[in-house]
Amino acid sequence: MSCVGAARCEMSCYDEARALRIVINNNLDDMHRPSLPYKFKFKFSGCPNDCMNSVQRSDMATIGTWRDNIRADEKLARAWYTAHSMEDTINMVVNHCPTKAIQLKKNDGAAAAEGVTKVVLSDDNCLEIDNHNCVRCMHCLNVMPGALLPGKDKGVTILVGGKSVLKIGATMGTVVIPFMKLESDEDFEKLNDLSRSMLDFFAENALEHERTGEMIERIGLVNFLEGIDLDIDPNMINQPRANPYVRMDGWDEEATKWFERKQAAA
Repeated sequence: MSCVGAARCEMSCYDEARALRIVINNNLDDMHRPSLPYKFKFKFSGCPNDCMNSVQRSDMATIGTWRDNIRADEKLARAWYTAHSMEDTINMVVNHCPTKAIQLKKNDGAAAAEGVTKVVLSDDNCLEIDNHNCVRCMHCLNVMPGALLPGKDKGVTILVGGKSVLKIGATMGTVVIPFMKLESDEDFEKLNDLSRSMLDFFAENALEHERTGEMIERIGLVNFLEGIDLDIDPNMINQPRANPYVRMDGWDEEATKWFERKQAAA
């Protein structure tokens, strides 16, 4: 399933229809019983609003995102501010930012600092968005449509294992690829190869009537990532461990491999 995406929505970050069609055309015969131990769902959402509920309800979720600064349209921002008020700006935009990345400031006419989006509301006031602390919750973009838009460096985040399953309870998708470009033919082929790898691993390792999230819970995320030939990325981690008692076997070797991969990619 896919959202309407770029056909109707200005928040779209990739070609959802093309991604959907490529994956379906190459995997249709294996996407449902009896070819697999149980059903496997693909969902494609064009932006972090996730109108398809892909994080909660799909075995492989592809969600559009961006990794540069939020864009601002001064004309539409001024029009929004004129139609609303200072009180609405504070209560509806600034106070609802989950990471407090938005500040209301006096407009001094200076250019925005690096990593900061300056949204001019009037001759006297402006918003400053610290993009380094932005978590792409989409609230400010939804409240100020057109005035704020996703950045230009767009791509997708891939998650696996979401669903309200019986064995382990409700699960959200787990990030396996924090950011991936999805523009060229090679990018879409890479997406299809990833979907094929997940289906093949699921077919070989899942139990009867077991969804992907249950399988990962049973065998471990590390084994799943190794099985589909994906490197572990620190950006997959939601937050550091709270428990300090953790084994560090092989830590130095894995860290060396990580820096070598980063250097090779650069």
